[in-house]
Amino acid sequence: MKNFEFNLIFLMVFLDLVLMFLMIFPSNLYKFHPLTLSMLLVLYTIINSFKIIILNSSYWYSYILFLVMIGGLMILFMYFTSLAMNQLFYFNLSYNLYMFIKIIIMIMILVLYLSYFDLMNYLLMNYLDIFNYMNMNMIYIEFKNLMMDYSMDLNLFMIIYLFFTMICSVMICLKFMLPMRQFKKMK
Repeated sequence: MKNFEFNLIFLMVFLDLVLMFLMIFPSNLYKFHPLTLSMLLVLYTIINSFKIIILNSSYWYSYILFLVMIGGLMILFMYFTSLAMNQLFYFNLSYNLYMFIKIIIMIMILVLYLSYFDLMNYLLMNYLDIFNYMNMNMIYIEFKNLMMDYSMDLNLFMIIYLFFTMICSVMICLKFMLPMRQFKKMK
């Protein structure tokens, strides 16, 4: 059992390093194509879903998070293709060199971290505390219901907010008698 917990902790630390790399990757956002940023967001969502699956015994929360993020990204993809449909997707050589240096630095940090992994066990105690806390609370809380009592107010607020946003966007479209994509042409 101890080896299994150690492997889970190592996986969590590795996923943290990958998330750090994904956050460092788009350092100059103005040179990025929107589709590249959406792919980074998909990778970020997948890794966070894996982390939530590891921390919780239930997979429902991470599954719903993944579906909501993918649905939102599909809508963003539709907007980006309508606004930037003729923008070329190319790789800049100087930026590739810059990214190569970033990747080398991240690999060096990972190698240093893995070489001193046994000496840094005290840093991993935070994850052990999280695992112990989650195991103790699993006795009292079961994640079988999607709408739990203690989060019902937040869920209800989000439903009302999304409904209000939908009504506002429909009213704006009805006022101008145009779909939202054609508002750019009006200006």
